[in-house]
Parts: sequence; structure tokens; C-alpha cells
Amino acid sequence: MYKLKVNRAACNACGMCALDCNALQEDYSGKVEVVGEGIIADSQVAKVRNIVELCPENALSLSEEFVDMSAKLAELKSKMKTPLKFTPPPVEQYEFSLEDKDKYAAEITGSFCGVSGEHEYDYSSYSAAESAGKSAFRDEIYSQAEALAQQVIVMYEQRKMNRVARYAETSGNYKYGVHQRLIKNLRAFVNELESCTGRKFSLPSDFFKFRTRDTEYINRMQEKSNDWLADSIRNHLESASEFYSCVKTEKTYEYVTVSHWFGDDTREKKYSYAYYINPESVGRFYRHVARATWKAGKYTKQFCERELDAFHKAIEQEWLGKIDYLLRQTGDEGIKKNWNGEYHL
Repeated sequence: MYKLKVNRAACNACGMCALDCNALQEDYSGKVEVVGEGIIADSQVAKVRNIVELCPENALSLSEEFVDMSAKLAELKSKMKTPLKFTPPPVEQYEFSLEDKDKYAAEITGSFCGVSGEHEYDYSSYSAAESAGKSAFRDEIYSQAEALAQQVIVMYEQRKMNRVARYAETSGNYKYGVHQRLIKNLRAFVNELESCTGRKFSLPSDFFKFRTRDTEYINRMQEKSNDWLADSIRNHLESASEFYSCVKTEKTYEYVTVSHWFGDDTREKKYSYAYYINPESVGRFYRHVARATWKAGKYTKQFCERELDAFHKAIEQEWLGKIDYLLRQTGDEGIKKNWNGEYHL
């Protein structure tokens, strides 16, 4: 029996060898690596030797080794029946933390633009200006609390939760990473089984694909969270009056000419009052909205954990189904099913 080896330091990542040899595959950097142990069946030795000779960097080598094929096959079957082990991402990768609260608060925006420093409005007294300012705060800023909270949740889901709980074919996505690992292991098993048995398996066209991505649980929960969020936010949000310190009033004056029926015109001071809304104080309101959202959204940690648990169980069943198919191709009895049709070891 022969084994194929790769000198990765010499490999130039051209990828041509991986196109013609199923014992080779490209890694994330484009360089090739052997699939499994790189075992080459006798029937494939001539083809693989030609691929080795064509490598422009001499990064491939083929060596003959003695292997007890029956013992190797038994060892491989035992390895295939080993239960899957998952290493879920640490909680801080998907938990809505207090640190996130401050970061998101700095990014959310309401309809605050154009409200600050409304000196164009003239009011006859401090109380009239202050009352108008409070009304503006309630109508233009505080009324946006639920929309702002929704922005916070969307940012959280896109940046943290969805990298773990939602499937996406991008680097760093947990579920996609699980798929890639299982596909790599599956290709290694197929390669080694074919080498040990000396024959080519007939595999379904979608054999190296996994259908298990998002479970029904995450779809139900995210739909529920959008409906439930508004009511929950109200329970954690302070009243508008707690933020009236945002409203500031100013007294201004100008000299105007006043005509008198009994004499000459005079120059007199005319007082007017205006309100403005302090941007820094509004920032405190934004932070409060983010904190209220964090309090209302404490379900997120448990939510991700439950989704990952459901994903692991579902993909394990799909994995065992594929392993069962391969084992039966070798004449093995395969993997047993329980009373409801699920595979188990």
C-alpha cells in the first residue's frame, strides 16, 4: 500500500493537484493537505504518481508502506463509530453584555437632529419655554425608545448572536465551521475506506453536504422576540420625566424701539425665552434605552444555548446517517436505529 505526503512549506497553493486527486484537499490558505492519512489504493497508484511528478515545486511524495489492511479497516470502522464531540463557542461570543450596551448606545440614533437649540421660538416666560422643551423631548426623542431598542437588538443579533445561532457560509460562523469540519472528516473516511477495500464507492451526489443549518427553534424565537420586545422594554424604561434635565432654557433680550403717543420713541429691552435640548444629556437617555434593552433581552444567553443544543442533536443524526451508509458499503451491519428511527451508537 502507498501513502501520499505533502511538504506544505514547498507548496505554492496552485491547487492543480487537488483537482485530480481525491486524496488531496485545499486548506483555508489554498495550500494542499492529505485527506486522512493519505492512503492510496493500489488501483490509484499510477494516477497519483503522475500527479506527484507534475508538481512544479516537488511538494508531493509517494512512499510504499506495509499496512495490515484488515486491521486498518477494523480500526477505521471503530473510529467512525466514535460519538461526535462539539466544542461550542464560549458564552462571551454571543452574550449581550453590559459592555455591548455602552457600545450600541453610542451608535443608535433617534429623531434628535434639528431639535437642539431651538432659539427661533420665542416664549413669554421660563415656564412656557420649559413646557415646550419637555413636549419636544417627549414627542421627538422619548417616543423613539422602542424603535431605538429594536435597533440595539438588530445590532446585537447581527454582530454576535447570528455568528453562533444562525447559519452563514462565512469564516467565523460557528455552524458553518462545524459543517466544514464534518465534511473534511467524511472525505477522509471515504478515502481511507476505498483504499482499504480496494474499490470505489457509489455515493449520492449530495453526500458531502449537510442540510442541517438552522432549527425551527431559532425561527420561532426570533419572530417571538420582535413581538414581545416592545412590551418588555416598557417594563424596564423609566418615564420621560426622569430625563427632563435634558431640557435647558435660556433668557435672551434685544433692544427694540418703542413709540409713545405722548412723546419721543425710546429704546427698551425686550426679553424672550427659548429652550434647547442638551445632546450630552440625550446621550444618557440613549444609554438608558440600551440598558433597558439589555435587561429585557436577558433571554439571549439561554436562547443561543438552546439553539446550539438543537443544532448539535440534528446534525449528529445526519452525520450518523452518512456513516451508516458508508459502513454498509463495506458489508458492515451499520449503525442501529432506535424505536423512532433515530440513529444511535
